[in-house]
Amino acid sequence: MVTVEDFKYVLTLWGDHKISDLIERDIKIDLESNKITAIAGSRRSGKTYVMFQCMNELLQKGVKKDNILYVNFENERLVGITASDLDGLLIAHKELFNPDETIYVFLDEIQIVENWDKWVRKIYDTGKYRLVVTGSSSELLSSEIATSLAGRSLTYVVYPFSFKEYVAAKGLKINKLQKYSIEKGTILKAMNEFLEYGSFPEIAMTPSVSRKLEILSSYFDAIFFKDIVRRYGIREVGELNIFLKILSSSYASYFSSVKSLNYFRSTGRKISRVTLLNFLDYSKSVFLVGLLEKYEKSVRKRISTQSKTYIIDIGISRLFSDIDKGRALENAVFIELSRKKEATESINYLKLKSGKEVDFILGGKTKEIIQVSYEVSALNTRSRETSALVEAARGLGMKTGKIITYDYEGEETINGILIQYIPFWIWALSFVNGKAP
Repeated sequence: MVTVEDFKYVLTLWGDHKISDLIERDIKIDLESNKITAIAGSRRSGKTYVMFQCMNELLQKGVKKDNILYVNFENERLVGITASDLDGLLIAHKELFNPDETIYVFLDEIQIVENWDKWVRKIYDTGKYRLVVTGSSSELLSSEIATSLAGRSLTYVVYPFSFKEYVAAKGLKINKLQKYSIEKGTILKAMNEFLEYGSFPEIAMTPSVSRKLEILSSYFDAIFFKDIVRRYGIREVGELNIFLKILSSSYASYFSSVKSLNYFRSTGRKISRVTLLNFLDYSKSVFLVGLLEKYEKSVRKRISTQSKTYIIDIGISRLFSDIDKGRALENAVFIELSRKKEATESINYLKLKSGKEVDFILGGKTKEIIQVSYEVSALNTRSRETSALVEAARGLGMKTGKIITYDYEGEETINGILIQYIPFWIWALSFVNGKAP
């Protein structure tokens, strides 16, 4: 049993803690919402630091620290805690501090508390608290947050650093996006590292390549053992290990359960297609991969067609294979689009009647079509990318299409369709509310 004295110890540590300057994350949490705020996301993506960012915003608005309660349930004094102990947290807080009006309660790694959701719902219903919770992806998935809190919550997903955040973490100050400025070489170097080793916050701040790979390996092991094997009670551990390595190396590619099944059978391993599809679902649930469905008006057709898979962070892929620059760039665009997507917007790939494909079609108030091509100097590559965009634009009644490149910038009009070529670094650093200028 965890006592009030245990909570006093933990809260005294919090009271003495000074929130240091943080790299501002490109995510805005509505702390005045009348909903419980749940922060989900991949392992080591920075969910706790987003909490600290919220606290800093409150302090800057004049909220007293006495009105901010933070507890990390991984503290050793809280081992064995259950929901019935949690009233002691509020008692301890009122004894140690002098809160008034609304109290902001930040509960980190909440999944450790047995039956946590019942207690959270109870104090939420009093109307006296604003609640923010995070949980490890191995124990508390975003879908489970919504289920546990029965319509009382808003869930925000935290990704590894965006390119804009990555640049800021490196201390690079970009005042103007000038094509021929001295800064450009520095930005391209940062972009190359971003596409090679990914953007988990700890990785971004680690200069040693060997150390980056060691850390990434530990992340993969944690996802493998804690997030999937232990959580889902996997018995086919060897097959799962192979599957995740193949999946991590096959970013920005179609997923085929049939081909995967044939591969396993060719190696003499017995596994069912259903198990492989479950492996894919588990990988998506713990934020290892994202899935992109084909653009179809019919929901049934969209679900039944082949999906493409993208890795949450390209650094994981680096553990198992060399990075393909073209696919890595496409993967980076997908993650940037996913990060900024509004609830009413959609992201799909588009398959045309001619058999050509457009990498991304964004749906919402307005449609947008985007191709990704690392290099467009080769005539056949350029023709392939532009012809697909032109066919798609004319079929959809659109006038423009974008091609995200490594560093080529320009525009041309083909058959009445304006094709804009935008370097990834300009697009990503200009990216606002899902759109780039």
